[in-house]
Amino acid sequence: MQISLYTLVTRDFSLEESLEMAVKAGFPAVDLRQGRTPEDTVHLSQTITDGEAEQVRSRVEAAGLHVSGLTTYYCLGKTKPEEARVELAGLRRGLALARILGARFVRCSGPRQDFGAPYEAARAALRAQVQEIGEEAAQAGVTITIEQHGGTLFASAGQILDLLRGVTNEYVGVVYDPGNCLSEGYETPKVQVDMLRGLIKAVHVKNGMTKSAEGPCECLPCDQVRLDQGLLSWPAIVGYLRGIGYENYLTLEDFCPTFGSVQEKLEWDAAYLRGLLAG
Repeated sequence: MQISLYTLVTRDFSLEESLEMAVKAGFPAVDLRQGRTPEDTVHLSQTITDGEAEQVRSRVEAAGLHVSGLTTYYCLGKTKPEEARVELAGLRRGLALARILGARFVRCSGPRQDFGAPYEAARAALRAQVQEIGEEAAQAGVTITIEQHGGTLFASAGQILDLLRGVTNEYVGVVYDPGNCLSEGYETPKVQVDMLRGLIKAVHVKNGMTKSAEGPCECLPCDQVRLDQGLLSWPAIVGYLRGIGYENYLTLEDFCPTFGSVQEKLEWDAAYLRGLLAG
């Protein structure tokens, strides 16, 4: 396993500043964020050209880093054909950009909780789209990773298995995010890792602690806390991942506000994760 920095954590800084911060903290790799909309240009725009992507790779490598992944906000599982075509086109472009950037992974979202469409319709749409984009991912040699996330039908390991059971394309998998499922989709990490096993292609690292809520809510309210202080035991999770032979990235997605600065947080987190991997 290696560690990587997801540049959403440094969203208030330019790409150049983010690279400098990653180097100073001792990260060997960065997972680059692409904008959610055409107007969102932090850190890569949706309209980035091949030439601009080549320049980004050159800047990353000149800093002594490499690109572990490309994080997009495109979504699989749209039940309306015209919407699905837009999302698939975005992911196809993401695969091409990943090859230019030298990234092994392209992140996307799972089906949204659209209560205007039955679950089975979303499941069928997702599987058809996974098959289509998965074939193109295999040809590109880049893995599509669908993030485990609340507010989607991809919140729990149980949901993920139901949606993807029988999918055997090694270039399609899951971003395992145990921090996300503290607020929705919780199963103990040992059970999640055992259930998902070979589907886990990437891992997001954060920690959280539940807090009180005022009135009913659709998910458990949580605060992000330091990696060693929340409900999750990252030493144990790393052990579970080793147990299934996981050898890809632990990508930092830590928004804990208790550090004096983002740089201080990155340096502390990187040292903590390096210690886990050395153990």
